[in-house]
Amino acid sequence: MHTESGSTDVVVLGGGLAGLRAASVAADAGARVTLLEKQRSLGGSAALSAGMFWTAPTMESYETRVPAGDRALAERIIDDYERDLESIRASGVFVADAATDDVMGFGRGFSFDVKAYLGHLEARLLEAGGEIRTGVRVRTADRSSTHRFRLLLDAEAGEAELHADAIVLATGGFQASPADRAAWMPDVGEEILLRSNPGSAGDGLRLATSLGTATAGDLGTFYGHLISHPVTGFTPERFMLFSQYYSDHGILVAADGRRFADESRGDELLNQDLAQLDGMRAFLIFDQQTRSTHGVSEPFASFGLIDRLELAVEHGARHAVADTLDGLVAALGRLGVEEAQLRRTLAGDVGISGLATRLSRSAPPTSAQLALLRTAPFYALEVQPAITFTLGGIAIDPRSRVIDVAGSPVVGLFAAGADIGGLSSYGYVGGLAPAHILGSIAGREAAAAC
Repeated sequence: MHTESGSTDVVVLGGGLAGLRAASVAADAGARVTLLEKQRSLGGSAALSAGMFWTAPTMESYETRVPAGDRALAERIIDDYERDLESIRASGVFVADAATDDVMGFGRGFSFDVKAYLGHLEARLLEAGGEIRTGVRVRTADRSSTHRFRLLLDAEAGEAELHADAIVLATGGFQASPADRAAWMPDVGEEILLRSNPGSAGDGLRLATSLGTATAGDLGTFYGHLISHPVTGFTPERFMLFSQYYSDHGILVAADGRRFADESRGDELLNQDLAQLDGMRAFLIFDQQTRSTHGVSEPFASFGLIDRLELAVEHGARHAVADTLDGLVAALGRLGVEEAQLRRTLAGDVGISGLATRLSRSAPPTSAQLALLRTAPFYALEVQPAITFTLGGIAIDPRSRVIDVAGSPVVGLFAAGADIGGLSSYGYVGGLAPAHILGSIAGREAAAAC
């Protein structure tokens, strides 16, 4: 092991969409930029996504979905949305001509070729003289005697020391760290399925807090979708295929035969609710109408049609099917669900599951949702929660400047993407668009700080 020293203007931690965008923008502005990615390849969780550039279209829709969110951040995201969308179009990658409305029930966005765009950002960074290092992890960061940042790096070649005027934190959240999940979201089951790249393990948040910064948002909340259970052949690259986006068109029952949330609010919220249920398992019950429409529809434009129930069953999911609801109850009884209570639930009992002892954000179930169970045959599919990225994190202002515990910006320190907190909080307003927009801002601000 040996230690080498180096110097640059801007260090960007993380090679996903937020990091690549920040790095390329800073390099275009004339800064010497070094991007560090601890994985072997770039792209992060963005490279695994469907490529939908979406968010809340208005402040009214934002406040309805995220009543506890950071309004100043939301206003900046909404104001900058069209400009950043046009920058993607200008790159020459595919961007849909028509908008997709009602994303997640309220959002608006455009489908684009996210993998091609990530490649475009990488090439743009290198053409502007930027440097990319993969397989490198930042162990510590502090201020040197010259008031520059001093970063200690771990790499295969040994230790290295890097000095910079500015740092952009874009490491993708802390969902891949069991220790961080246990510390920040103790109500979430320890064995929750990871629905993202494995590299986002809280490096950005740990570095920020070591520098005396504040956190923002509810660190117990996260984005993800329900996945069939059990599932063989599950990899991060295939997480879209096993996601059961249509859970708002049925009911969810726990092993005691009771429901635990209002299913109509959306799968990304139900996913968080189930993560706080003892056992983290439930059966999604739905009818043939839902199976033949929402169960095979495209979750996002250009994704393609797929029979999600059929794929789940092929890969080992516990399930049941019957011509009547009574028959379905009997079948679920054989799978361990309390039959007597399930019959009462289907008859209109909306009592909350006794397994839901920690739910604090969820809305209670309503009898109205039962009206969706009307067309035979009827289906039940066991599901589990999964986590794609965390929603709480580093406190920033609308200029992507990291805020310290006293409420002031930390000179030269910026954050973007899933490392930040406050924009989404239980309610979710998109990943790619906020990451790109905040990455753009962070890159400009970091270059100006040099």
